[in-house]
Amino acid sequence: MSNVRPAPYPADTRAKGWRFELDLEQIDQSDTWALTSPDLRPWLLMLWASAWRQTPCGSLPDDDALIAVRIGMKPATFTKHRATLMRGWWKADDGRLYHDTVFKRVTEMLAARDKERNRKAEYRKKKEAEEAERARVIAGLSQGTEPGQARDSGETDNTRTSTSTSTSTNTSVPDGTGGAPPAVSQAQLTKMEIWHAGKAMLEAQKMPKAQCGSFIGKLCKDYGDAIVLEAVRAAAVTQPADVAEYLKATCQRLKGERKAPNKQEALEANNRAVADRLAVELAGAEQ
Repeated sequence: MSNVRPAPYPADTRAKGWRFELDLEQIDQSDTWALTSPDLRPWLLMLWASAWRQTPCGSLPDDDALIAVRIGMKPATFTKHRATLMRGWWKADDGRLYHDTVFKRVTEMLAARDKERNRKAEYRKKKEAEEAERARVIAGLSQGTEPGQARDSGETDNTRTSTSTSTSTNTSVPDGTGGAPPAVSQAQLTKMEIWHAGKAMLEAQKMPKAQCGSFIGKLCKDYGDAIVLEAVRAAAVTQPADVAEYLKATCQRLKGERKAPNKQEALEANNRAVADRLAVELAGAEQ
């Protein structure tokens, strides 16, 4: 312990309830363990256990009397066997003693904590992104009519009117041409809303992009754009646990292929959707 080395980690490092695990195979192969008499071997483990509870974790004070008191050994007995008991301990520039075996366990603990902290941060970031996307989709759909309601003939907005001169739909013409921007048909606006909002909700539930397009395209082919549009708007408001299943079921109901659920069935379906959504969120939190 004559050579002073840099302290391996911050002075405020603590175990905070983290378990100290012993590698019995490593201990059995240790030279120090082999050189120590059986009656002294428990004290070697007591040194490690005491160091684990210190601050910084995995260290001991450079004071024989304090070390003896910490492990419950008589100072005279500790002094007599100090060379054997303190074999492998080294002094750092913070004035404290460290052992490579305990030091390794502390670094593993710190790495595991960092990994868990990063995992939780990534999960929070993912959930925030999903909520932002959901809010964006709902905000976009709120500019249109509710499912099943007709728009007033004089009502306009920035994304859905067929007579708007807004540049957001790429209908502007070069300055000086004197021409009027070409009108965007209602059918084109319907397609835009279906594909934008529908694919966004499916992608938010981890459906591959290519599959999202195929799924929306098949719904439009089987049920028509008007029905799929109502289903997409309803999904944006309801936020079902399974968007794909909800869209298909709603299209079937609107086309008359599936009867509308009664109040009890609707309540049970809603409860199942809430339970499914909570299960998905809990599963993501545990990853």
